[in-house]
Parts: sequence; structure tokens; C-alpha cells
Amino acid sequence: MYKKVICVLLFSFFIIGAVSAANDFKINDGFDVINEYHSVNEENGMHLCIWDYDDEIIQESYLQNDTDYRITPGDNNTYNVTYNSHGTFGAAMSYVKNGTVTLDHGILEVAEVNGDKYIFYTYIENGIEDDWQKCFDELMKFNENNNIKPLADVV
Repeated sequence: MYKKVICVLLFSFFIIGAVSAANDFKINDGFDVINEYHSVNEENGMHLCIWDYDDEIIQESYLQNDTDYRITPGDNNTYNVTYNSHGTFGAAMSYVKNGTVTLDHGILEVAEVNGDKYIFYTYIENGIEDDWQKCFDELMKFNENNNIKPLADVV
């Protein structure tokens, strides 16, 4: 009886370990892990998000254009993203204060790792279009550290 319980417990630990190992990515230097989906580099204001591709809400929110969100093809099977995270009122206030509308700029990719699909997204809040290159470089460094190659034509 005890042997069966111990075998079941050991088997459970192996399964849990295998599941969590799939989500263990090496996060780039300078980033602090906020939670399993989000890391932030306070020094340069960059965010790194890792989401399961299977989450329908993520797909609807991040892989389709809408009034406040634009995604266009970029280099190396990535996508340039521009996002008005402040909404219409925030954009109007930004324009009144600064003479411009502050937007979030980032780079997004979809990749398959160990048979599972993920969305990897680096972005800078209230950035400028030049931030796309910074985000791209950081995402390519992340890819190199984790041996990731983005999938083509996923949006």
C-alpha cells in the first residue's frame, strides 16, 4: 500500500517537474521577473512577456489589429507592434500635454518550444518608433539564450 502511494507521489512530481520545465526560459540580464508571464528591465523601461499561444484571449488581443493596436510584419519572422495603452481619452490628454500621442512600441513573435507554442513580446511603454529596434535586439538576445526560432506567417 505504502509503495503504491510513494510511486504515485513520485510519478506526480515527475509530471509536475516536466510541465514546469517547459515554462523555464532564461530571462535576459537586467530583467526582474514579476511573474511567470512578465519580466521588466527598470533601467531601460522594457517589458518581456511570455504567453501560451493556446490562450484564446491572448490571440485575440495580440495577434489582431483593432482601433488601439496595430501589428505589422517585421524582420526575422517578428511583428512590429504599436499600442495605445491609454485609450482615446489618455491619447487626447497626451496630445494636449506633449503635442504627441504616447504609444507603446514593441516586437512580438510566435515560436514553438518543445512542442508547445508561445508568444514572446518585448515592448516599451510611452516609447517612440526607434524603440522597435531596441525591443527587436532584446528579443533576439532572448531567442539566442533559449535557442528559439520564430515561426513564419502566424498573424
